[in-house]
Amino acid sequence: MRICIFGAGAIGSHFAVKLAGAGHDVSVIARGPQLEAIRTRGLTLKVGDQSWSVDLPAHSDAAEPGPQDLVIVTAKATGLAAIVDPLKPLIGPETGVVFPQNGMPWWYPLGLTDKPEPPVLPFFRLADRFLSYLAPEQIIGGSVYSANAILEPGVVQNNSPNRNQMSIDGVTPDCRFDVTGLRALLEEAGISSPTPEGGIRSVMWSKLLLNMSISGLALVTRNEASISRVDPDLKVVLRRILAEGLSISKAHGYPLDDKIDPEATIAQIPDHKPSILQDYELGRPMEIDEIIRAPQAFARAAGVDTPSLDVLGAIATRQARDRGLYTG
Repeated sequence: MRICIFGAGAIGSHFAVKLAGAGHDVSVIARGPQLEAIRTRGLTLKVGDQSWSVDLPAHSDAAEPGPQDLVIVTAKATGLAAIVDPLKPLIGPETGVVFPQNGMPWWYPLGLTDKPEPPVLPFFRLADRFLSYLAPEQIIGGSVYSANAILEPGVVQNNSPNRNQMSIDGVTPDCRFDVTGLRALLEEAGISSPTPEGGIRSVMWSKLLLNMSISGLALVTRNEASISRVDPDLKVVLRRILAEGLSISKAHGYPLDDKIDPEATIAQIPDHKPSILQDYELGRPMEIDEIIRAPQAFARAAGVDTPSLDVLGAIATRQARDRGLYTG
């Protein structure tokens, strides 16, 4: 299969190595030092004391590889507005496009007919631009569980060797891409891809609850995610935020009490610096809207009180604004 990874950052590079190693025709869209490193030395994935390297085409312009069978957009949510037009040359009438960004996704309202109406969020307007050349039936929602970090240009370290997963499904009931076949392809490449119970939005909510709570607390304390596992006071706060998140998702038609066990979740928090904290430290735009302010907006729309999330959101937003990394 011809596959293009649009955005060869930590997650994108990991997937590129796995898919190329499984024999697929993989190319990447990258920029800056990462682009030059891939062109010069290829891509390397490190897991513990093991490593795998692949040589593959790296481009700065999506017109070079042309239309693909599958595109996986691993650019961050904050970068999607800038890639709407550059993405277009990769898309043919049968191309499947996976959007596995963190937080509340731009595609959430598409085909949503049997759930409460979501609030109006600024990034939902991206749908108008993407749908100018993408049919809703080509769009595949994704949710990734995989902890990765760029060690140096061209080299990515995976910090979750026992959990590297991407759940996928069409965002509309009439998705015309073979999603079942794509799940099998990912599994063969060593990327777990279970069928999402309750649909892709249910999985998205599960991941969002972890992002807004565990990653949010890591951000405001400037610690690895595991700080909420080892600090007893933060553990109390984390439980409260998770409880509020469960109330929000339930109010919008996605009850998760039987899927998220707060105590088991806390026990499994990895020693990893979440991406929102990495962005803060590296001076990159931050996913404040998608990870923290979006669930707050959904809570207000449903009349759900979220005092702990509101405190976390105020601190996180102030941190980002003070560094010029968030202008919302």
